[in-house]
Amino acid sequence: MSCNATLTPTPEQLNHEIRMFLTARSGRTLTSAERGVYERLRAEWLAAGRRARYGTAPAPRPARPSACGARTVSE
Repeated sequence: MSCNATLTPTPEQLNHEIRMFLTARSGRTLTSAERGVYERLRAEWLAAGRRARYGTAPAPRPARPSACGARTVSE
């Protein structure tokens, strides 16, 4: 995304986009590619909500150990 704040979608805009995306695919399971799109949209929606609430979007917490074997925050 651009650094220009006017190009950053609001949580409401992303929510609408997610709803439209899922509505177009209702009644069936998402393909793996569609699941990836949904997960990206959801991550953007969460970040937009944090920006709206706190003025920033913290970096996501790692879900797996790093390559050096260190434990992650979520463990």
